[in-house]
Amino acid sequence: MTHRTNLQDHDTRLRRMKLLIGAGLLASSALAWWASLHPVNAMAMSQDLLVGNLAFIGTWTIMMAAMMLPSVLPAVWLLGVVSESRAQFGFRPASVFTFVAGYLTVWSATGFGITALEGLAPAGLEAERQWIIGGALIIAGFYQLTHWKSVCLGHCRSPLHFFMEHWRDGLLGALYMGARHGMYCLACCWGFMLALIALGMMNPLWMALTAVAITTEKVLPNGDRLAPWVGGILIAAGAAVTVGWIPLPPLGMEM
Repeated sequence: MTHRTNLQDHDTRLRRMKLLIGAGLLASSALAWWASLHPVNAMAMSQDLLVGNLAFIGTWTIMMAAMMLPSVLPAVWLLGVVSESRAQFGFRPASVFTFVAGYLTVWSATGFGITALEGLAPAGLEAERQWIIGGALIIAGFYQLTHWKSVCLGHCRSPLHFFMEHWRDGLLGALYMGARHGMYCLACCWGFMLALIALGMMNPLWMALTAVAITTEKVLPNGDRLAPWVGGILIAAGAAVTVGWIPLPPLGMEM
């Protein structure tokens, strides 16, 4: 009876922990969505290049938190369960907060890379918008059809396999695992982000559609089968934009 009671108590703790983790992660995503839709435009107000770049990186990180945190929920849940179970045997716990921090650090670093590339881009590309947006959509679409996309999506969809291969205990271990998972996620989703930046990264519609596609691919049963279909849609849309069959978004919505 005591053994059964202990098991029931353990299961209750795990369910409570998963509920708290899920509520916290989704609430953080919702708050980030609100912040993304009500940005403080420090980039436009500042005349200092460094301040403007830092403001962009902050905005980008908030956007990634809004869009990506729901898709990483299964991995964070599993991390909490495994860490709780291992802690009973004396292993150092791996904090879910540190894992998420490591995950978002990768996306912050990506924002830094975008600012660097933007500084190298020539000015006055308005005349080439049609080709830039169409080309970005086509590139993103073809990546959806590649073996690399399939492999990285498999890692994102199977957190158990990921943790079996990359598990580390403790805070530094959680930071490492979060960053490593973020790199797989970046490798899986960079095509979506390329298309989002080209279309207009501050546009709530493109943000929402991108977030839905990413979460569907990663979380829903058989979501990986959606990737080639999304790829075909992106390629067709890119070709239509390039030849002028689809009107472009208003100038100023792009990055």
